[in-house]
Amino acid sequence: MVLVGVEQAIILAVVLSLLQHVRRSYRPYTRVVVQDGVDHWQLEEAVPGRMIVPGMIMYWFGSDLFYANAGFFAGQVRKLVNDSPTPVRWLVIDCSAITNLDFSAGRALMDLHQDLAKAGVVLALSRLQLAPRGNLDRLGLVDLIGANRIFDSGHASIEAYRSETKS
Repeated sequence: MVLVGVEQAIILAVVLSLLQHVRRSYRPYTRVVVQDGVDHWQLEEAVPGRMIVPGMIMYWFGSDLFYANAGFFAGQVRKLVNDSPTPVRWLVIDCSAITNLDFSAGRALMDLHQDLAKAGVVLALSRLQLAPRGNLDRLGLVDLIGANRIFDSGHASIEAYRSETKS
């Protein structure tokens, strides 16, 4: 016995798909980038203490940054830094999945930068996907973070970190 017709099943499928999309946008996948023994990079669960090199966390956020997920983003970053069993000197955000940033997310990034700076942690960005830095310039984030802390690749951010910290 068929409980619903074809039209209702299609509508249900569309609604379920939209709900799944909304869930992934509000609570996207997050990971930290780590290196294995042969210098391959992998995405692993975002757990305090996982670093790409000693003292440096590279955090990957799997969605655009906007008002609804900015708090989740900032909370995850703070947890990675504050709960790390070893000192964090740099936190690099891998922006490869972030193609848009709204005002609320920009404000959260400013607050995060300030909190990290107070703790002696450098905030940097790598693999920026925003068309020519988009809202970062408009919101004053390039000036705040520093153009010298925005990198084209993860390797470039690691080189800068090692050069600056001599590690």
